[in-house]
Amino acid sequence: MKVLFCASESAPYAKTGGLADVIGALPKALKELNCDARVIMPYYKKIKEKNIAQYKGYAYVRIAERMEYVGVFEAIHNGVEFYFIDSDRYFNRDGLYGYGDDGERFAFFNFAVLEALKVIQFFPDVLHLNDWQTGLIPYILKSNYHYYPDYNRIKVVYSIHNIQYQGNFPMDMMRILFMPYSSSLEFDNCINFMKAGILESNIVTTVSETYKNEVLTDFYGYRLNNILGLRYFDFYGILNGIDVEKYNPATDKNIYKTYSLSTFVQGKKANKEALLKEFGLSTEDVPLFGLVSRLVDQKGIDLLMPILEDVITYSNAKFILMGSGDSYYENFFREMEARHPDRFKCYIGYSDPIAQKIYAGCDIFLMPSKFEPCGLGQMIAMRYGTLPLVRETGGLKDTVQPYNEYTNEGTGFSFTNYNPTELKDIMFLALNTYNNNKSAWKSLVKQAMEKDYSWASSATKYLDIYKKITL
Repeated sequence: MKVLFCASESAPYAKTGGLADVIGALPKALKELNCDARVIMPYYKKIKEKNIAQYKGYAYVRIAERMEYVGVFEAIHNGVEFYFIDSDRYFNRDGLYGYGDDGERFAFFNFAVLEALKVIQFFPDVLHLNDWQTGLIPYILKSNYHYYPDYNRIKVVYSIHNIQYQGNFPMDMMRILFMPYSSSLEFDNCINFMKAGILESNIVTTVSETYKNEVLTDFYGYRLNNILGLRYFDFYGILNGIDVEKYNPATDKNIYKTYSLSTFVQGKKANKEALLKEFGLSTEDVPLFGLVSRLVDQKGIDLLMPILEDVITYSNAKFILMGSGDSYYENFFREMEARHPDRFKCYIGYSDPIAQKIYAGCDIFLMPSKFEPCGLGQMIAMRYGTLPLVRETGGLKDTVQPYNEYTNEGTGFSFTNYNPTELKDIMFLALNTYNNNKSAWKSLVKQAMEKDYSWASSATKYLDIYKKITL
């Protein structure tokens, strides 16, 4: 089985969110199942500057009235071949997204991927596309390549990682595409990349079973729920995994002291004390909340803001939060740190080593998301024995078993409604458990660390889907 993953980002080369973690880990897991899985992505400036890829060849694609150069480069990471699409016009920029011509940039990428197959001489059985940035590929494949045997047999899987971001652009993009019109491209008088991906692919997937059910509703579907409903019998929810080699407290060189399931009591204590010291907090044994997140509306920061003062006032909790995003949220965290320098610390920005220290050193990991297609933070936190506190949505609901006070079962804490009072109540339940029931807390940590959220199970499910559509 030959599979080519197409995505706008992938760890370790370019990352803004969970998509990069998925593309960095899933192909590797498929390789271990004897699947020839490879990745193709843009050759961004930040990757090019590292000079880690070898030139493979070039092609040209038509964009509007121009023929645009497509350079193709190759690198190997963890045994997986990565191909990079080079274009100074479109990708020689400091950022990945957020430009006025993003529609044209990724339309170019979609055309370039299909031409690059000739350059690399790799015609996959399955093209596995990811999010809006690859949504036009199945339409281009059917329209422009159906006469060619090497292309005609290719099947397409389209994965939705976040339906909120759909790739909507004005209809005059048809001039750029230089292709015949199809209703599968248009939504609300715009070109909608994601709609095209949904309707023109063989199979549609998303990143958890609960999120699959949620996006079929008006509330979570961002107006594409009816379009997804047309693919109901070809729509699957498959839970993401995490890279259990990178996120392994027994071998993680980024944390202060390594530990395992048998040594987590001493290991967590050492990491917590070191983390508190690094952030300038005293090291007495009180519950420590951590957060590693983009600071955007989706992540439930609005729920935290009205209750943090009360939690700090009426408990012994401390907080270490990391994130960046909306300046409104960043400024709020800075103000909280100024008001409570002995209880609240924030790191505005992102650092992989510090994030892993937070996962290892905290007691409770906050993820009160408005919606969360899958979420990786809660699974990483459990791997490090830090109990997630989540809202029951998407992959958070599928992965975190809420604490049962009567049986001591559970792997974290959860609440149902998007409501600050419910969040505060569950935070105080977690605090009370930590402060007053150490044996229950130890059991919960052990149960969380025993969970297996590796890619092995999910990779097998994807492989089954590939086989289903290529038989």
